Amino acid sequence: MKLTDSAFTPSELILLNGDKFAPEVDANGHQLLCSDGMVNGHYLAVMMMAAAILANEEEGALEIELRMQKRKLFSSVPSQRLILKPVGQPPSWNGYTLESAILFSAGQFFAVQGDSSVRNVVYSFLMENREYPWQKIIEFVEWGLATSNWLMPVEGDALKAFQIPFICPDKVQELAFAQPLGPVKQLFSTCKKITPELWQQLLEEIDLALKDRVG
Repeated sequence: MKLTDSAFTPSELILLNGDKFAPEVDANGHQLLCSDGMVNGHYLAVMMMAAAILANEEEGALEIELRMQKRKLFSSVPSQRLILKPVGQPPSWNGYTLESAILFSAGQFFAVQGDSSVRNVVYSFLMENREYPWQKIIEFVEWGLATSNWLMPVEGDALKAFQIPFICPDKVQELAFAQPLGPVKQLFSTCKKITPELWQQLLEEIDLALKDRVG
């Protein structure tokens, strides 16, 4: 089964099953859509972004290369970068998704510069500084789900009665919980096992891009 055959993209599945991918917190986290719990929003966003990138690689739309570079004396430039290169045909991701957005951003960098790092692509996607940059990634995926009619935006006076800006209908929750998470977890475990250095660099660059946008 291809990742594009699922009702939800990998990043959407991670968001809808957030407690399966991020540690729980008591405050200042992301309020889960499908339960009463709260998880570490920054951690969840990093996992969602990593899944979107690895899913595009799995579908043959991105090449990911760990590229070494010479460190100059007294320079803070890292000694290696993770390069994204669009290749092949774009996968048939459903509509407004993080997977499509990252592929588009990487393609723009590639057209202008020839290549770009994960850190630059994610930084560009975030667009602007904010107190909690991880919220941009989650909000983007939430609005994508709403565009596909999976989520219902909470508007007007109803906002006062809800802690979250979207409602996930029971039928959508049931569908989300029925989807196998194995293929998504396999993306992570395969990368960790076969290319552990690449996996660490991937998480580090996403994390740094988010921290670069704090402001």
